[in-house]
Amino acid sequence: MFRSRRLLAAPALVAVAGTVALATSGGAPAADLSADRAKAVDWAVSQVGHRERGTTNCSAKIIRWEKDMGLKVPPCREWCGAFVHQAFLRQGIRLSARLIDPHRSYFDAVAERRGLKRISKSSVREGDLLFFRFRPKLKASHIAIVRSAPKNGKVELVEGNVGHEVTLETRSLKFAVLAARVTG
Repeated sequence: MFRSRRLLAAPALVAVAGTVALATSGGAPAADLSADRAKAVDWAVSQVGHRERGTTNCSAKIIRWEKDMGLKVPPCREWCGAFVHQAFLRQGIRLSARLIDPHRSYFDAVAERRGLKRISKSSVREGDLLFFRFRPKLKASHIAIVRSAPKNGKVELVEGNVGHEVTLETRSLKFAVLAARVTG
């Protein structure tokens, strides 16, 4: 069973034991997800080298990841979003199945819905998401998980479905079209 992490309406900042935390409308601090984001990155990195069968977008793991999203499989789909979804699901954070389509998830992050919140690219940190547009006519066609804060305009990522496998990449921030933080 996965725990739900939804913020109630009208969040506010409150001081708790010397730190600032996001509070729900009831006044209680919302969960700080930074530890869960870090664990999502750890899980994602542990999958490096996993490959789909040939160029099918399928493997036993990928099929399970897509089914865990609530998707009917077959067909297997481009799976960078399923990989991101699974990394957070493993931490008890159920994101939208719309992650299978980075173009649609782009709009969710911009509108700050379905567990995503748009942030500035320069402020990304471990466990945040970067969206890329590698196909024309789409707002985004790929999604990756940030492994560390940017250095010299570049960021380290863990990505699914790059060359048909899970890989570690370093990319320039200038190529990202959007950054988002998982809010639960």
